Amino acid sequence: MKKQIAKKIPYLALAGFICAVGIGAPQISLAKQGNAAPKVLNQQSQKTPQKIQIGQKIRVPELKLKENTYALDYKVSDVTGDSVKDQVILIGTKEKMDGKLDAYASDLSVVVQDGKTKKYAKYDWVYKGTDGKLHGELGREPNLIIGDYTGNKVNDIIVTAPQGGNGGYVDHLILTWEGNKLKDVLGKTVVADNQELYTNSQANFSLKLPASWKGHYKANQYAGASANKIMPSAKHVVQFDYKANNGKDSEMLLMISVFSKNDWSRLSSEQGPPVGSVITEANGMVYVYTTPQSNPFEPQSKDGKLFDQLYGDLNIKNSFKLLK
Repeated sequence: MKKQIAKKIPYLALAGFICAVGIGAPQISLAKQGNAAPKVLNQQSQKTPQKIQIGQKIRVPELKLKENTYALDYKVSDVTGDSVKDQVILIGTKEKMDGKLDAYASDLSVVVQDGKTKKYAKYDWVYKGTDGKLHGELGREPNLIIGDYTGNKVNDIIVTAPQGGNGGYVDHLILTWEGNKLKDVLGKTVVADNQELYTNSQANFSLKLPASWKGHYKANQYAGASANKIMPSAKHVVQFDYKANNGKDSEMLLMISVFSKNDWSRLSSEQGPPVGSVITEANGMVYVYTTPQSNPFEPQSKDGKLFDQLYGDLNIKNSFKLLK
């Protein structure tokens, strides 16, 4: 396999974006998660929204949530674009381990109560597992970030879900309000031949992924300071990560980085291992791909065999296209 220079995604990989947003701390109260049974918060459509307490069970009658659903994080901000503040609640289910609530939450979802209409919208964060079924995303102490990610002058919702695996891997979900519902900004388009078409309008490229990748990877995209944090001098970075069978660990399958022509000329002339291989150059930008140095899993394990298969099925230069 090709040599890699890829770094593991650190916690707060969107730090550059987060700092630029300058989010104010909401007025919330924390609830201890001890052995005692937690209080239940009944959230109802009302003129004055009830303050959410992180760590408490939450019930929204019209959403029919599971009994063990908890409020994991909470923000008050206008995310619908009508100049009225909305309630944004990150929820998930938790189980007790040795008499205490597990640090991990499953079935992560985002609930928005429209500040004007008092109606609820719910987005379930799911992924397709190796069994072909949809599973709720999980995370260790996940949290919400509010800020204008899309640049349309309306706040978006960013969810970070630390996985606790090797290197401190973090999954991200970015939601925007569109057509009176929440939409995944980084959502993938499925093409007719059962392959998935990943499109990045900011970096101006698309990648047609092999059918074998379906349900076995996560794509995380970064721009500006966030990209530079992962790959120095890069303007954009997209990392495609293999999701291990345990649902927690992830390892890089492919990284695509976009550099200015001047930055790439400087980097490629420096001594040491190459950053990656050039895919193409266009409009003063150079597109470079980086692949793993070796299989991170035991070769004969289920993950090891599948990782090799996915890597072998990829033909980057035939799959990559610039957007018109």
